[in-house]
Amino acid sequence: MGARSSNRNKPQNNRSDGHLLEYFRSTFVRGGGGTNAPPPIPFSATGGTTQPYSEGGFNYISHTFLSSNDFIVNSGNGTIDYLLVGGGGGGGNDVGGGGGGGGYRIFTNQPITPGTYPVIVGNGGAGAPQPVANEGSRGGNSSFNSQTATGGGGGRSRGSGGGNAPGGSGGGGAHTPGTSAGSGNTPPTSPLQGYPGGSGGNAGGGGGGAGGSGTPQSGPGGPGGAGAANTYRYGPPNPQTYAGGGGGGGHNSADGTGGPGGGGPGPSGGGTTNTGGGGGGQHSVAGGSGGSGGSGIVVIRYIAS
Repeated sequence: MGARSSNRNKPQNNRSDGHLLEYFRSTFVRGGGGTNAPPPIPFSATGGTTQPYSEGGFNYISHTFLSSNDFIVNSGNGTIDYLLVGGGGGGGNDVGGGGGGGGYRIFTNQPITPGTYPVIVGNGGAGAPQPVANEGSRGGNSSFNSQTATGGGGGRSRGSGGGNAPGGSGGGGAHTPGTSAGSGNTPPTSPLQGYPGGSGGNAGGGGGGAGGSGTPQSGPGGPGGAGAANTYRYGPPNPQTYAGGGGGGGHNSADGTGGPGGGGPGPSGGGTTNTGGGGGGQHSVAGGSGGSGGSGIVVIRYIAS
């Protein structure tokens, strides 16, 4: 009886104790296991003008850049969407064509890691000055994260020759003999950034837009091509239309209207700032320079942590 009593106080060789000890070592010493796993680092970024909003059941934060600056990812690995719009082309003079709208591109579900990323917002191209017979200046490119939206092509001027003025969207053709219009730009990775300008003749053709071609002249100056409405809410207003073509200058007749999306009307209407709209062509009655293109825009968005 005494021997049995003393056996009760001896340590037991229990295999389950070894399993329990291994669990604690794995969980709390080695860093394994569910409850001890480090929480994910929240995604945090700065730059531009920020705005929180909700859409489709998700909470987003957008960063809008109206001028060149840096987008800085402070922490976390994330996925972003972004919109690039190049600067609009300047309008031509002396019965000139309208400037083309800036290139328009959207990128979705792009991975990004902490770091500093330059954002370039393209300037609008200058209108062709009198009395120089050349096309309006091409708009500046907008770029971010190794992607580029090409600036819009400048509108042709009378006497500037028959060459094309390509760009994100093409500039419009001018009064004879400069009747040809610029083509839209197709980047190495499709899709098309914009559409061709309308040809000139007795008046200037309309500049191409991101959503449609410029209209050839038909007595009056040709209307500018329509811009493209963004399919995401990249800041208010929603939806915003970008990169309309400028209207062509008339020749003793009506001038072309600017395309929806910031295109300037003839004669010499400027493209709207931060829309990438093309400038309007000048007509011979008023003289002076073609209208300047509107500057572009870059907008970045992501789901809030």
